Amino acid sequence: MIDLAALGISHDADDMLQSATLRPLKTGAEACPFADDQWRLVYKLFPLFRSGGLGKTFEIEPSEEGEGYEMSTQDATLLQTLEKLMVLHDAGACPTEIVGLDYMFDYLVVKQPLASAYHDFEADRQTAVSTIQAVPCKARFKRQTWILWEHETAWIMSDLHYGNIMRDAQGQPTIIDALLAPLPPELIKGSRLLTEHVEDARALRLGLPLAGRKVFDAVSDDDL
Repeated sequence: MIDLAALGISHDADDMLQSATLRPLKTGAEACPFADDQWRLVYKLFPLFRSGGLGKTFEIEPSEEGEGYEMSTQDATLLQTLEKLMVLHDAGACPTEIVGLDYMFDYLVVKQPLASAYHDFEADRQTAVSTIQAVPCKARFKRQTWILWEHETAWIMSDLHYGNIMRDAQGQPTIIDALLAPLPPELIKGSRLLTEHVEDARALRLGLPLAGRKVFDAVSDDDL
């Protein structure tokens, strides 16, 4: 259990988070971050909503038109958010430590090393994606997605926008956050392209050779 006051974080008269010792950073869709410039750390507070949601995830299902897939963002549970943080950490994204829950059960507190801004967004994002051994997903989604293999599971990742790609203390591009969800097995089985992406992501994670495919094999039902 975490005492927010011991971290120097409190609420103002409008019940908004504030700190006299930590530097507030831009609030994201999931968490309220505060930087500790002395120790070069960032504390992220994920609020627990009355609905029981904490953080964000998404669901994937085939499009009603029969072409591609729909992705709907929704509130995650505490367990889903904890799993996302652990998967990204273990895959090689920005190191993340789960600190705990505050005494009032209002926030999940995690911390990461303080990162700096990206240099070239597209180049840095590509490097950061390569670091976690994710592969670009070419199936028809309405947003850019990647697939990685971690914890013996295929995960689909999105939301690698400008705020989620930064550089670590060594100057290396890194992912500080992303939307992440397990890729449903039934979708994998129903799509040749998704199956190939998962095979490639698994091979990269396990250090296995990638499957050799003929040029015409790159076209699948998802592309027609």
